[in-house]
Amino acid sequence: MMAESLRRAADDTGGDQTRVIREATGLWTVETASWHYRNAPMTVAEFLRIAPPRHLVTSSTGGEQPQALVSRAARAIAAGDHDIVLITGGETFRSMRSAGSTGVGLPWTEQSDSVPAAETEPDPHADASHACELAVGAVLPTDYYPLFENALRGASGRTIAEHQSVLGTLWHNFSSVAQSNPHAWNPIDASAHQIATVGVDNRMISFPYTKLLNSNIWVDMAAAVILCSVEKARSLGIPVDRWVFPIASAQSHDHWFVTERDELHRSDAIELNGRSVLETAAIDIDDVDHIDLYSCFPSAVQVAANALGLPLLDPDRPLTVTGGLTFGGGPGNNYGTHALAAMTETLRKEPGSVGLVTSNGMFLTKHAVALYSTTPPRTEFRVTSPQPGIDAGPRRVPAEYYSGTAQLETFTVRHDKRGAAERAIIVGRTADGARTWSRSTDQDLMAALETEDLLGHSMRVADGHVEEISAVSREGLF
Repeated sequence: MMAESLRRAADDTGGDQTRVIREATGLWTVETASWHYRNAPMTVAEFLRIAPPRHLVTSSTGGEQPQALVSRAARAIAAGDHDIVLITGGETFRSMRSAGSTGVGLPWTEQSDSVPAAETEPDPHADASHACELAVGAVLPTDYYPLFENALRGASGRTIAEHQSVLGTLWHNFSSVAQSNPHAWNPIDASAHQIATVGVDNRMISFPYTKLLNSNIWVDMAAAVILCSVEKARSLGIPVDRWVFPIASAQSHDHWFVTERDELHRSDAIELNGRSVLETAAIDIDDVDHIDLYSCFPSAVQVAANALGLPLLDPDRPLTVTGGLTFGGGPGNNYGTHALAAMTETLRKEPGSVGLVTSNGMFLTKHAVALYSTTPPRTEFRVTSPQPGIDAGPRRVPAEYYSGTAQLETFTVRHDKRGAAERAIIVGRTADGARTWSRSTDQDLMAALETEDLLGHSMRVADGHVEEISAVSREGLF
C-alpha cells in the first residue's frame, strides 16, 4: 500500500513518474503500528523495484510525525542535502482484525533482526504516562481525550446536554466534509443527534464519547507526499500548477505528562506554535483559507481551535479537509499524511490560497502546525520551536498516594463492549493546587458523574479511590 501510494503520488505530479521515484535521495516512512518492520523504507523500495535511496528514515510514534518528516525534508532540500524525498505511511488494522477473527494468515513481509534498522529520532521521554496516571488505569487515548473533553465542558460552563449537542454538531460538520472526500473511509451522513446519542450501533465508549465521537482506527489506508526543490521539479517536467510550497512550520510539546499540565482544557504548545508560524509567514489567522485540525477526538479539535483563535462551528470555514479521523479514517500515526495530501488537492483548486494543518501525538502531548500555499513563501522555509517558553510555564505537581479532600477537575467513565459502565477515572485538585488521580467502580457514583453537573464539586479521596462527591460545588476551579 505504501509503495502504491508513492506510485500514485509520482503520477499525480504530472512529471516524469519513473524519474521522480528512481532519482529520490531519501525514502522516509511514518512508523507503522499495525505491522512491525525493522526497516519499512527498505521494504517499500523493494516493492517499488528500485535500489534503496541513500537515506532511509522511519519516524517515531505520534500523529505529529508526518509533519515532522515533511519539515525535516524541506530543510534538507533547502540545504542541498537532498534532491527528492519520498514520504509515505500506511496502516492495515482492518485486515489484521479480520485475519485474527478468521484465523487467516497474512503473507506479508517479515524482516529478521539481521536487517539493518532504519534511522529514527527517539522521543525525549520513553514513557507517555506518569506513574500516578497508570495507577488508575489511564493508558489509552480513549482514557485521556474524554478527560480533556470534560475539562472543556467545565471551562465553557455548559451543561452535559448542551455540551453533548455541541459535540454532535461539530462531528456532523466533519461527516459532511467526508462525504465530499473520495478517499474517506467512512463517509456516512450522520446527524448531530445520531452522533452524540447512544444507540444500537453507537455505544458509549468512554463518557462523553460515543463510538461515533472516536477515531476510527479499523482501516486499511496509505498516503504519500513527495518533496523536491523548484529546480528539480522543473528538471522532472512537473507543471507549475502542481506545485504546493511549505511556508512555515513550528513544533513543540506541552508538559510531557498530562499530570503536570496547568489546565487540561488548553494547550500552550498549539497556541505558541500557531503564533510562531503566522509570524514567520507574516499573515494573520484570518488570512488562512483552508484548515485541517487534527481530529482524533472532538477535544483535540476544540483545544486547537481555541488556541488558534478559530471559530468552532463556522460553516464557511470547516476545520477539516478530509472529514477527520472518525469519518475520513484514523490510520494510526499516519493521518497527517492523508491531511497533507488532501490539503494539497484543495490548494491546487484555489491557487494563491493558504492552508493550515495541525497534528498532535500521544495525549495532546506533541504538536506541529504548518502553513502551505501554491504561492512560494516570502522568505526561506523555517521550522521554529517555542519549547523554551512552554517549559517555563506553570507546572502542576502530582499528589501521589493522596488521601483527603479535592476538587473534581475532570473525569471519564469507561464502558464495556455491552455499553455498561465499567470504571471511572477521576482527576482532582488539592487545596494547594496539586493534581490527584483516582478511580471508582461504584455504579451509583458513575451514574451520577454522567448525569449530574459535578465538575468543581468537593470529593473525598482515599488511597486512589473516590469515596464520595459532595452535592455542593466549590467556587474557583472553572
